[in-house]
Amino acid sequence: MTKFIFTLPVLLFLSIGLFAQIPVTPADTIHKTGTPTSDTAGKKVPVTTKVQEQPVPARVHKDTRPLKDRIDFDLGTSFWINPSQVFGELSLLVSYRFPKILSIGAGPTYIINYQRDADKNLNGLGGKIFARAQLLKFFYLWTEYQGINSQYVSDWSTLTIDNEYVDSWFLGAGLNIRLGRRFGINMAVLYDVLHGSSSPYYSATTYRLGFSF
Repeated sequence: MTKFIFTLPVLLFLSIGLFAQIPVTPADTIHKTGTPTSDTAGKKVPVTTKVQEQPVPARVHKDTRPLKDRIDFDLGTSFWINPSQVFGELSLLVSYRFPKILSIGAGPTYIINYQRDADKNLNGLGGKIFARAQLLKFFYLWTEYQGINSQYVSDWSTLTIDNEYVDSWFLGAGLNIRLGRRFGINMAVLYDVLHGSSSPYYSATTYRLGFSF
């Protein structure tokens, strides 16, 4: 009996020392999703769950205009007479109008150049692509690339006619007069930065009159 009484305090002492070496995680530091924790006073502490914010997708502005308000048709013309030639140009253009100021388009072009000295009609056929910036209601800027397979007189002594592909790059500005919701008249002055001796145009500066509908 005496040994048991002496041994019991020793076992209790050793047990306390052993458990003192095991780290204990306080109950209030254990967080479970949806389960509240308790502090040392036994009070319920709500668990704060951090939710990762999802990125907000960028808003896309849909163009709700009807197709008739996006597509334009233009008939472009140019005419010139001088002592040596009579020049005429005709273009049918289709363009797409963006919501603000920019339009892009393309179309075929036909050129006739009557040489009075040779009494010959020189024809040219090709196409063009262009961009227009409508800066004001009546004023716009214009740039255009055009390629024409054009006839020319290669030998004036025999009046031999050959064909040559000619590039043109026009820069300029114009005025448009609206005569209704769809119909209008355009007047433009353009300068061909690639103009050379083989160009079917009478000069580097070209004047055009167009009709939009």
